[in-house]
Amino acid sequence: MGSMKKKIGIAVSAAGLLAVAVTFVSVVSANSTDKVEIRLAHNQSAGSEIADSIAMFSEFAAEDESKNLNVNIYASGVLGTEKEEIEMVQAGILDMAKVSSNTLGQFADEYAIFAVPYLFVDQDHYYTAMEKSEKVKELFRSTAKEGFIAIGYYANGSRNFYLKEDKACTNPSVLKGKKIRSMPSSTSMDMISRMGGSPVPMAASETYTSLQQGIVDGAENTELALTVDGHQDLVKSYTYTEHQYSPDIYIISTKAWEKLSSDQQDYLVECLEKTNDNFKKLYNGMMEEAMEEAQSHGVKVYRDIDKSEFIEAVSPIHEEFCGRGDSYRELYEDIQKYAK
Repeated sequence: MGSMKKKIGIAVSAAGLLAVAVTFVSVVSANSTDKVEIRLAHNQSAGSEIADSIAMFSEFAAEDESKNLNVNIYASGVLGTEKEEIEMVQAGILDMAKVSSNTLGQFADEYAIFAVPYLFVDQDHYYTAMEKSEKVKELFRSTAKEGFIAIGYYANGSRNFYLKEDKACTNPSVLKGKKIRSMPSSTSMDMISRMGGSPVPMAASETYTSLQQGIVDGAENTELALTVDGHQDLVKSYTYTEHQYSPDIYIISTKAWEKLSSDQQDYLVECLEKTNDNFKKLYNGMMEEAMEEAQSHGVKVYRDIDKSEFIEAVSPIHEEFCGRGDSYRELYEDIQKYAK
C-alpha cells in the first residue's frame, strides 16, 4: 500500500511538472526570437530592492549583443516553490533559478555546509571564500549528473536573532525556554537548540502570524525580515549574533548550459558576478536603512556582542559535518583557509 501511494505521489508530481512545462513552452514559443532565451525564476517579491537587484542580471546580459543572450526573469515564486523550481531546472523545463543553499541541501547534501553556524567569521571571510575557494567551485560543478550546476551566488547577509522582548541575545541562557522560528532544516533546528532556544520549524511566510499569536517568541533572519516582512511591529530587540551567512545560489539546467557556446557560458558567469558585485555595493547601505526604520518602530539593536559562548555551543555541528566524509572535511577546511 505504501509503495502504491509513493507511485501515485510521483505520478502527480510528474503531471504537475508536465503541466508547467506545457504552459511554459507555449509562453516562450509565442515570444521566440533569434536570441538564446534564458528563463530564470526566483521567489523574491517583485518590486523589492532584492528583486530589482536580481533584474540587473537581465540588463547586464543584454549589454553585449554579440553574445546573443536574452534573460527573462520570473519573480515572486510565480513558477512555484524553490524546491519546485529546482525540480524544473533538473528536468530542463526551466533554465535557471536563484534558490537558497538550504533548499539545495535537499538535492545535494554537501550544500549543508552553508547552514553550519559560524562557518564564516565575518562578511569579508564570506565573500572571499565564496569567490576563491576551489572546493566551493567543485561543489558548484558536482551536480551536473543530477541535471544542474551552480554558476554563481547571491550575497545574502548575516542571520541574527530577534525577540519579542527587549533583551540582547548574548549567550545560550538568554534563549533558554524561548520558542524560535527555524528554517525547516535539521541543521538550523540543531543550531537553535544548541544556542539555547526551542526551534519551531516553519516557512518564512508563517513567521509574522506566529509572532503575532505567540506561537514563537522570536526568530532569526537578516535585517530585511524586519522591514520587508513587517516583523519590526512585533519584536523589541535585534542582536547581531551573525551566526550564519547563508548564500542563495544561481543554478542552471545542465541541458541549457551545454547548449551554450563556451563564450556564452563565460559571459553568463561574468554577468552574474557583475550582478553580485552591484548588490554587494548596495547591501550594507540597505541593511543600515532597514535598521534605522526598525529602530523608528521601537526595535532596540544590539551590536558587537561577545559571541564566544554561542560559537562554543555549536562547535559539535562543525565536527559532525566534517565527520561525514573526506569530501565534506576538505570543503570545510578549504573555506576556513580564507578566514583572516
